[in-house]
Amino acid sequence: MKIFDNARLCVAAIALAALSAAAAVPAGGQTAAAPAATAPANDDIRVTPVVLAYRKSSPAIVNISTETLVTERMGFPDNWLDMFDEAFPAPMLRKVPVHSLGSGTIIHPAGYIVTNAHVVVRAQKIDVTMSDGTKHSARMVALEPAHDLAILKMEPPKDAALPHLPLGRSDDLMVGETVIAVGNPMGLAGTLTTGVISATDRTIEFSRGAKYTGLIQTSAPINPGNSGGPLLNIKGQLVGITTAIRADAQNIGFAIPIDTIAANFCRLLDFEKINRVVFGATISQRHGRFGDEIFVSAIRPGTPAEGKLAPGDLLTAVNDVAMTQIPQFACEMFSLGGQAKAIKCRIVRGGKEQTVEVAMQAKPPPDGKELGEKLLGMTLKKVTPQVAREMGLPISSGLVAVALAEDGPAVKIGMRKKDVLFRLAGVDVKDLDELGMVLEELEAGETVQIGIVRGQTAAIVQIKLAGLPAEKPASTKPTEKKK
Repeated sequence: MKIFDNARLCVAAIALAALSAAAAVPAGGQTAAAPAATAPANDDIRVTPVVLAYRKSSPAIVNISTETLVTERMGFPDNWLDMFDEAFPAPMLRKVPVHSLGSGTIIHPAGYIVTNAHVVVRAQKIDVTMSDGTKHSARMVALEPAHDLAILKMEPPKDAALPHLPLGRSDDLMVGETVIAVGNPMGLAGTLTTGVISATDRTIEFSRGAKYTGLIQTSAPINPGNSGGPLLNIKGQLVGITTAIRADAQNIGFAIPIDTIAANFCRLLDFEKINRVVFGATISQRHGRFGDEIFVSAIRPGTPAEGKLAPGDLLTAVNDVAMTQIPQFACEMFSLGGQAKAIKCRIVRGGKEQTVEVAMQAKPPPDGKELGEKLLGMTLKKVTPQVAREMGLPISSGLVAVALAEDGPAVKIGMRKKDVLFRLAGVDVKDLDELGMVLEELEAGETVQIGIVRGQTAAIVQIKLAGLPAEKPASTKPTEKKK
């Protein structure tokens, strides 16, 4: 009986709920829509400085997804096999796509993004997703593993300026200061975490000799996928790029200071090297009394900038594009491409503003064959499938040694004819042009790593490049006087 009474009560409750729902339906049978929630205004008491910082910065923060082809053996991926797999053509080896996630920050309205090198290195495909969900393809235009930095370029819609974050400053960071990390941890886009500056000028070391110095340590939680994302101060200013965590601890993360990025930006996005042009002026950034400014810090003799620009000149515009930060300068110069052009520079010298024109020169490509003979002591030839068949080589790409200089650098490390060079100074080389590009950046007498394949064996060894020709010592033999 009691169970029956409870059942009747349940039926009555359901009926009452149904009547209430029916009463909420207006005439015509249309259900009234609830008013859309709107974000509180900036003066709402709940809108903290952290909320304001996120609102200010989030449109310029992107999620990065990459696809990399790695070698899989026996069902287990081994990234290190990528450089050697062609030397061991076995049915157990195959290329499989591996996807990874990271974060980045748009630092220029034309679509230049700064992120970590380890996020995009060796990626065959890069996609970036903006905070509004739109997806764009991107390409890597610069990479510097030494500082774990990379620059990507995405193409914005025609005539559209993308949201971007200018560089902040990191030289005045305070231990205990609130900071914010935003990124794509574990694929959870737009995740914000907060913490403090735990320490500055930290050094961390990784396996294989990798070492990063001058880092910011923060307690803001950083997880896989955060790499390359921004570290912001409470004003929403970009003060660092998150790069690493201590996996064996909690809330110990590290970021590259933004001043380090500014100091290395022109070396990273080296428009002269990439575009094969000569400009000749080194441009640097500093924090002035009234904000950031860029200036001429050095002039290379014999270059187009000599006699036009001078150390100490304050650079305020290039081709009528006003600028105060180094990414504005480097990205503008990079966008000009490889043609020799006259660059209009607006400068301030001695308190007076003036405009000067610097005529950039085209730089011919280096002669890889000649540099290989001069610095490596070997004559190299590009390996093609046909060359590999004719010479009985185990791989079909790289550069094969066809002649060796007696007592040259290659002979000193035990190289032989038919050895195949596939890597130099950390860069894969597949032809003489790529070899020349690497060698022209190295110094005579410098020691670098070289990757060699011989038969079914691949190895990475050290080679010391040939030094400059020694000057003949002055004769100490006394000269005979003519009688």
